[in-house]
Amino acid sequence: MADEDVRKLALEMMEVSLELQLKAVRQLLGEDEIPRVRLRRTGSRRRSLVHQSIQILTDEGQPLHVNRIVDLLRERFGRVTNRDSVSSALAKKARQGVLLRQTAPATFGLRQEEEQQ
Repeated sequence: MADEDVRKLALEMMEVSLELQLKAVRQLLGEDEIPRVRLRRTGSRRRSLVHQSIQILTDEGQPLHVNRIVDLLRERFGRVTNRDSVSSALAKKARQGVLLRQTAPATFGLRQEEEQQ
């Protein structure tokens, strides 16, 4: 086996192990399991957290609180992430003036075309 194949196999085993651990913790907490909605396509690259968040904001057509964005990332893309990661990534892009704006504390929306010019 090539080194890259061994690395990929090890990472996939870790992923399965972590998913099972998360499922066990959720069961102990009495929470519903998060449905797995992951779509894997050969040759496709995983989109970044920011790209997926922008897709959600585009689809919703209005500013959303970071908690709602996290919920929609889980529902639509099967992406389990924490609130701080999303908030930090989106705030950074908003400060740079790239595609996003912060409309209220922890609330983000798309920049309007008039604002970008």
